[in-house]
Amino acid sequence: MPARTVNGLAIEVDGLVETLKAVRTVQAELRPGVNGAIRDAAVECAGALVPALVSAASASGVPVAPRVARSIRVKRDRLPSVTIGGALAVGRGGGSAGALVWGSEQGPKGDVNHFGVPPGPGYWIAPAVARFKAGPAIGRFQRALASIFRKAGLL
Repeated sequence: MPARTVNGLAIEVDGLVETLKAVRTVQAELRPGVNGAIRDAAVECAGALVPALVSAASASGVPVAPRVARSIRVKRDRLPSVTIGGALAVGRGGGSAGALVWGSEQGPKGDVNHFGVPPGPGYWIAPAVARFKAGPAIGRFQRALASIFRKAGLL
């Protein structure tokens, strides 16, 4: 599977999208259970990323990053996914996490620096995601998928 990229961050799981497409062809009575189990496994996998992101935000040196990290939520999807941002007020002046998330990750984009760090390639999100991708979480997700498919008689 090509890497799924969102705002420059990517996680690749070989064959996952193709496998999820194949689940669409499963008999109607089996599909909700399989999809629910896949979502449960994805939530568990993504849940392991949350503390890594919070820790990376705290260690990043970007003053607003730990406050932005309070907005992290696990998304219930068939692919491990988290959201960062939204309407949560985290800035000193009441700025929302959504308005501050990419500045906390990459520093300032204009002439005025409100983030206390120079522009960079990624202060906390990209490094945490890279470590997560290299760690055991993706393998656990793949094993959970294999188990789900075996139980459903798809493997």
